[in-house]
Amino acid sequence: MAHRADLFLHTVSELRSGRTQQELSETLNDLVGKCRDTGKKGAITLKISIIPDKGDTGQYFLTDTITTKEPEFERGQTIMWGTPDGNLQRTDPSQGELNLRAVSEEQTTARQIVETQQTPKSL
Repeated sequence: MAHRADLFLHTVSELRSGRTQQELSETLNDLVGKCRDTGKKGAITLKISIIPDKGDTGQYFLTDTITTKEPEFERGQTIMWGTPDGNLQRTDPSQGELNLRAVSEEQTTARQIVETQQTPKSL
């Protein structure tokens, strides 16, 4: 029994009057961009379910499902310290605090340095 060499491509192009192929193309384009942005891999899966009609009609009902696994950016970490009563805090409880203050933003006038030439003293 011979089959069409392009049976799969032809079938995909016919699913839902071409909307499946269009959706796959858009999804692929979007996924390529996300893989480029994250430097990680992604995946697209096309599932085609085929259900034969009851009786001897020769008809089949095809349903497609498209799923994607998109890459994700790395999520950062937060370091925290535990307290004796089981809470978390951002500062190390065993380290003292520095009393920092803001530096004044007032503008000061620049000082001018005038050079004077000194004559050497005679011996």
